[in-house]
Amino acid sequence: MRDVVILEQEPTPGAHASGRNAAMVRQAVLPESVFPLAVEGARFIRGVSGEHLLLRECGSLILARGADAEAARRSIPRARSAGLNADWLDEEAVVRRVPIVTGARFDGAVALADDGVVDVAALLALYLNGARAGGATLLPERRAESLRVRNGDVVGVETQRETIEARWTVNAAGAWAGQLGAGAGAPLPLRPCRRHLAVSHAVEGVAPGWPFVWDVSEGIYFRPEPPGLLLCACDEDEQPPGEAVADPGVLEMLAQKITRHLPRLAGVRVARYWAGLRTLTPDGAFAIGRDPRLGGLVWCAGLGGHGVTTSAAAGRLAAEAVLGRPAVAAHDPGRLL
Repeated sequence: MRDVVILEQEPTPGAHASGRNAAMVRQAVLPESVFPLAVEGARFIRGVSGEHLLLRECGSLILARGADAEAARRSIPRARSAGLNADWLDEEAVVRRVPIVTGARFDGAVALADDGVVDVAALLALYLNGARAGGATLLPERRAESLRVRNGDVVGVETQRETIEARWTVNAAGAWAGQLGAGAGAPLPLRPCRRHLAVSHAVEGVAPGWPFVWDVSEGIYFRPEPPGLLLCACDEDEQPPGEAVADPGVLEMLAQKITRHLPRLAGVRVARYWAGLRTLTPDGAFAIGRDPRLGGLVWCAGLGGHGVTTSAAAGRLAAEAVLGRPAVAAHDPGRLL
């Protein structure tokens, strides 16, 4: 199919989720149904990185303790069977690699050498250029106000400017996806949730080549953002789709988590911070596939913060749904009804 129109509500693509995330390619993810999509997506990004310099493979350290540590260790054979370079590091080895975690409470970490940090703007440009080369037309400043339904089928989209008729409509509207579907009589339980990121002033001893560090037991992560760090307290507040306005109160939450769990970083000063929206499903899997109630409607939503890593795989699944291939059961929108 080459007669494709991409609607973008902003003047330029990537103003919301794509432009406000931590840019981390992380493959050791849950639920398990997301893991193969993360591996596929990361493989695609690595495959095009040689030409476009998209990915810096700094690796990752997933810190955990107690039951979380046991679960993390059990994920290593799965990662290795997918061809990833995965190892378990004890506390001493982790501290040698990233000294700033000295004093943190954890039993060890899963080290994945194949993770990294991606140039999100370049990745988005790569997708858009590829879409145009395949015949797609990008229409900016076209907010999808509603889906056009006729005789039980979605037959196009109403924007604030015009009606665009289509044989198939893919609802990939991010935080607005649930609202758009509900307006057409096809609701799904999608929750847009706000999360904040912060960039610190210079931090002594930070090495640009460090892996990103994610403590899954305490809900905090960081990565080098020279001369300081990019930090996240893993906050998750539901809000209606729209502009994600940053809440200064989250800085206190971040400071408390740092003081309790990363004592070497206590007192770090934040230079700037912002918020973005992630859209979550009840079970953490995605919503990609044909809608079981309305013909002509395909979902590609609820990526839960994994959009950058899984983007190539999610796009493949959505395209295959348009062409008639059955959805992957774990991500089938029908399971959410």
